Amino acid sequence: MDSNEPVPEWTDDLSVGVECLDEDHQAFFRLSALLTEILSSPEENQDPLIDTAINILEEYVEAHFMREESAMKAANYPLLAEHMAEHDAFANRVRGIVQSYRTDGDKALIAKLARLVARWIESHIRGVDTRYCGILTNDNVDARPLAFLAADMDTEADF
Repeated sequence: MDSNEPVPEWTDDLSVGVECLDEDHQAFFRLSALLTEILSSPEENQDPLIDTAINILEEYVEAHFMREESAMKAANYPLLAEHMAEHDAFANRVRGIVQSYRTDGDKALIAKLARLVARWIESHIRGVDTRYCGILTNDNVDARPLAFLAADMDTEADF
């Protein structure tokens, strides 16, 4: 995808049939769009907005993946290991880009990150998440806001 190509957006055909997961997925597209929008804002406003957006993105990556993986574990999802490997690879890519940005401040990395997030989540939903359709449902996925899930992760890490 070249830098002038529009960032992919959520479409209803990306639904996995689980409301909270669909909402999480939509948030990734919104964060991608937000990063793109920030880069088109006046230069003097960009740095704190970028920092806030990437902090939110990092939290979303961690908490959303935890939500999906916890539900898959509970449902004895047979492709859990492969799914987790996909999540880990993406999280590592995001961390690497964010770390590079924080080191050198190159805003071209933020444009790259915005495209990566939207392109990856679209591809991941279509190619990987659709495999759990019917296995994960509104009834067996923890639908609490991600902030609560993240707090649970922090509590579990303390032990």
